[in-house]
Amino acid sequence: MPDDQIRLPLASHSPPPCEESLHFWHPNRFGVRFAPTDFRDRLQRMHPDLDVTWHPLKERWLVWYRRPRIEQGWLLLFVAEDSQHRYVPLDERILAACYEQSGFKWGSGKAYWARIEGEAERDQAYRDAAREQNLDDAGSDHWNHTKIQISMCGHSSGSKFVNHHAGD
Repeated sequence: MPDDQIRLPLASHSPPPCEESLHFWHPNRFGVRFAPTDFRDRLQRMHPDLDVTWHPLKERWLVWYRRPRIEQGWLLLFVAEDSQHRYVPLDERILAACYEQSGFKWGSGKAYWARIEGEAERDQAYRDAAREQNLDDAGSDHWNHTKIQISMCGHSSGSKFVNHHAGD
């Protein structure tokens, strides 16, 4: 290598520590911190396979559902935080979110999925209607300007010569 070139070390990307993963802090992990007993009792009265653990690095509660066919035996349902990713304490909102995802509310996965699809279709129809309204608002002045008018000022009922020169 010539002396006039600069040598830079190659950046080595190491994977993040496994403790940062949400799935690292499942209920079977030794030393994991569980939610207070009274909250866990209320949650397990809803369903005995639900549990809550604390993620010490992200400082969030994790809600789990026991699934034996999964490798570590637990499915992460959700991280307890609001829509702006802020901390949410263990309260009725967590229980409501668990109930919202449960089969007890919807009866089956098919009914739950039908509701999700219905919401998506409703939102798409709203976006389409808003877009059409915006196009109408932006284009109506141009459309009205291109209409045939008798006078050059004001609204008109059309030209009396329009049918005569239509190519009949």
